Amino acid sequence: MPTSWYQVISVILDQIQLYKPASILDIGIGFGKYGVLIRDMLEIPLERYHKNQWQVKIDGIEAFSDYRNPLHQYCYDQVYYDDVMNVIHNLPCYDIIMLIDVLEHFEKEEGFNLISSLLKYTAKCLIISTPLYPDVQKEYMGNRHEKHKSRWVITDFLEYDYSYKLVPIGNNAAQLITIFPKSNRQKIDLHADKILQINTHNKNKHHLTIGYILPHKKLTGGMKMLLEQMKHLRAREHHIIAIGKTGGENKILPDWYDITVDDEISIPRNESYLNHVNNCDVIIASWVSQIPELIGAKIPVVYWEQGHEWLFGDFDDLSENSPIRQHLIQCYSLPCFLIAVSPLIAKILKVRYNREAFVIPNGIDTDFYRPGHKPENGTILLVGNPFLRFKGFDIALKSLQKVWSYGRRFRVKWICQTEPKVRGINFPLDIIVKPSQVELAEHYRTTDIFLFTSWYEGFGMPPLEAMASGVPVVATQCGGIDSYAIPGENALFADPGDIDSLAAAIIYLLENKGARDILGKRGRETAMKFRFSEIVPLLENYLFSVVKTYNY
Repeated sequence: MPTSWYQVISVILDQIQLYKPASILDIGIGFGKYGVLIRDMLEIPLERYHKNQWQVKIDGIEAFSDYRNPLHQYCYDQVYYDDVMNVIHNLPCYDIIMLIDVLEHFEKEEGFNLISSLLKYTAKCLIISTPLYPDVQKEYMGNRHEKHKSRWVITDFLEYDYSYKLVPIGNNAAQLITIFPKSNRQKIDLHADKILQINTHNKNKHHLTIGYILPHKKLTGGMKMLLEQMKHLRAREHHIIAIGKTGGENKILPDWYDITVDDEISIPRNESYLNHVNNCDVIIASWVSQIPELIGAKIPVVYWEQGHEWLFGDFDDLSENSPIRQHLIQCYSLPCFLIAVSPLIAKILKVRYNREAFVIPNGIDTDFYRPGHKPENGTILLVGNPFLRFKGFDIALKSLQKVWSYGRRFRVKWICQTEPKVRGINFPLDIIVKPSQVELAEHYRTTDIFLFTSWYEGFGMPPLEAMASGVPVVATQCGGIDSYAIPGENALFADPGDIDSLAAAIIYLLENKGARDILGKRGRETAMKFRFSEIVPLLENYLFSVVKTYNY
């Protein structure tokens, strides 16, 4: 239809106001409400009431000429009634281009071509709004362009420098994305070409003193992977020091993980790390905000990027100068060595910050996570924090409820850090809060299906733990999981948020033991490729190369 959700109008207008644009191109203007509202916002308060006084250039493109009405002629300087791809290359550059509820009318490949074309004519930003779940929509008033042809999610925009905001609207939501033209951000050269050519047969290796700056003691996937690294590097006779700001506590390491290190250094919150790290050969930062403080150290600083909401542009502020965005630019522009947990994370760092990162994936203990006896009672497992929106547990519950409504019977176990409030389900649900790591591994072993429904992930460790345990995986194609999961080969995939496809995959596995066995076997074979015996030497040699390059 030639209109869009009114609930997002104020957010879009606020965004436009921030940039104080001198020119705007509105694509798919429909009825023309944005022309009216932008004039009311940018012209009228400055006492430019009459059209001959207006100073902001507002042009529009509308593919369906029958939408023409007096608002078009009055509020817009020029309206082009044609397909956008026939017009855009003959137009000037605009401060802002608006693509409001238009992208879903294109096939995915056409949509990507459109975005790339528009960015060539955008000086400040391209503002996109697209529904999380487009309705089934065909022609409207004879307009064939109104047909919905695609559905877009946050991971579709990883090729761009963007910010993302979700505006819930009933059982749906509007996704707002601002994409910024490519900047000429300075490239940081830390002799990356030398680092990337790691000599795994270096005879001059020695034992390193490695300081890990830990961010907290909470049970998170990222923290768990840091502790695993420390444990396995120490097993290779490196000297491991845990360093943290604990507010007076002497203990740095958490109680929920069994690990021994060579030293723990507790630092008051108002004191700098720099007074405590120079006895190390190399420092590993665990959170991006630690980088600025560590740069003054006289030893190399390595940051292992595992991915987080901010890196995916999901911080609820669309403006180019948002505090979080500027903070990230500052941190990633500092001269530290970067490791990425997956090719996806490496790509994001390159696209957004012009930084090269060496990829070292998460490892897994395939003796600790191993197959076991399954009761075959239709148990489906969820693992993760219920209060992280990007984990998509609302999608998981809706998918499971749909399976239940189709008459299939099963039970669900949800292992989480904090007990969620769950409503509107009929299936049996066991919520298990903070089990020990030994208990977690046992829950995997006694599970029939593992369900993973994140919107995006830097790597996504729980599916790999399930695979190592011989459990078939149903997952969303959320980015980082592509490091090890292959649709139809060792896991069943659905698009993020696709409740129907997730439900269909669960039903298929519930009804097909043979398929469960095949996926479980192939998943275990996949996990064996990520054993710590494969991953830790890669990390070890990278650290040797960093120290050698830094001291060169």
